Amino acid sequence: EVRFLVRENGNVERVQVLRNSSNESFAACTVRAIMEADIPPIPKELVPMLEGSRIEIEYSFTILSN
Repeated sequence: EVRFLVRENGNVERVQVLRNSSNESFAACTVRAIMEADIPPIPKELVPMLEGSRIEIEYSFTILSN
C-alpha cells in the first residue's frame, strides 16, 4: 500500500510505503516506478478543485502468483 502526491504539473512527491507484506526489494521497485512515471499535467479546469493544486493518491495492490 502506497501514498503519494501528484502536483498540477504531473510531478510526483512524497511517495510513502504505508504497508508492505512482500519484501524491501519489491517496495523499492514500487517507489522507483512511481517516481519515474510519466504523468501528464492535470487539466487546468480541474486545478481549482484540488486542495493545494495536487492530488493525493493512496493505492493498494496485490501480486498473485500463477
